[in-house]
Amino acid sequence: MARILVVHSDRSARKLLERHATRHHDVTLTTNIAQGLLSLSKVRPDLIVVGLDAKKKEALELLRQLKYAKTDVPTIVVGAAGAGALQPVAMKLGAAAFIEYPVEQHTFDQAVSKALQQDKDVHGAIPPITEEELQSNISEVESTFNRQMKCFAGKNQVYLQALIHGYNRTTRPRISLKCNLRRQYGQPPNVYYEYIRDVCCDDPGACPAYQEFRARNSA
Repeated sequence: MARILVVHSDRSARKLLERHATRHHDVTLTTNIAQGLLSLSKVRPDLIVVGLDAKKKEALELLRQLKYAKTDVPTIVVGAAGAGALQPVAMKLGAAAFIEYPVEQHTFDQAVSKALQQDKDVHGAIPPITEEELQSNISEVESTFNRQMKCFAGKNQVYLQALIHGYNRTTRPRISLKCNLRRQYGQPPNVYYEYIRDVCCDDPGACPAYQEFRARNSA
């Protein structure tokens, strides 16, 4: 479960994004860029979701401010109608992803899981164990994910990981997958619950390593 800061001036869009985000995460809502920037130190979000209007373009200013301040928070841009032409600019300014409004739950979850995983990859960090793992029969989740796995590289590769922590102690078991395809293309091999759920088991075509594999083998 991550802390997500949603910044959007349109009430209906803000409510939709809140509904999507609260399915798995803690959410804070703000109505404009100024409020969003002021909320950073208080909320300390793991991820920002910001709306981009084709005329106002305020989301680009938020990305510029984050880049200027070297505030390393992954940011997903949600483009309104007509904002697609600004996608290259948003990505150049450091957006982790660009998705179009209205966005479906599936697309939102996938974008969030990818952005969080990529952020952990960059920093060599392990995401905290999720509430779903803590509240579930973890062995059943492992079996379910192996059964639902859509990526060929992840077939029967989901396992329970427990790390050594201190003297003669281990961490609580959690869902993990060590992906040789990611390693092959220069990415950290370990992925965890949310990425496995939303990408490996649902849409492996969204995975950068899978995309590179397909591109090289279709040439």
